[in-house]
Amino acid sequence: MDQHQKLNRLAVVAAKIAEVFHWVAVALLTASLAAYLFRREGFLKHFLGLGAGEFAVAGFSVRVTEDGALLPGAFLPALLAGIVVCGLMAMIFRNIYLIFKTSEGRTRFSKGPTPFQKDNVRMLREIGIFAISIPLWELACSFLVTLLVGSDTAEASVSLTGLTFGVAALCLSQFFAYGVRLQQDSDGLL
Repeated sequence: MDQHQKLNRLAVVAAKIAEVFHWVAVALLTASLAAYLFRREGFLKHFLGLGAGEFAVAGFSVRVTEDGALLPGAFLPALLAGIVVCGLMAMIFRNIYLIFKTSEGRTRFSKGPTPFQKDNVRMLREIGIFAISIPLWELACSFLVTLLVGSDTAEASVSLTGLTFGVAALCLSQFFAYGVRLQQDSDGLL
């Protein structure tokens, strides 16, 4: 196995591990949301019993107030932000995994061992859309937190790295779409 194949195998394994990790995070955050909604007092008491001074997820940090009460107005948007962001990240890693497998010709919808396939272009575009959606969703949730509890109590940060990455992925998808057309043309000549 040459260096290129080893690197591809490492990327495939890392993408699958990251995908599974994010789906587990979605499940845990969803369970936390359900526990919070159905047993609000018990859930908050349990959370505070863990000795946590703040709750941080997906760029949000919700501090405990001076009297020891967690702010429900900020806790709910933080959980929702975490669920959506972790779900979008899981989809990004899923698509990365499938692009590698499709390029190797190892998926049911693959058209052979080539990266220039319509499904790869579609998945690359989806990666761009998901990556752009993450900072936009975080921004919306930060506004919601600010409206509900004020900016001095709950912190929310938004990184524009996802926006940059998403635009780059959308640009790359255009190059791959052109490659698909060229490959179809060359296959038609043979």
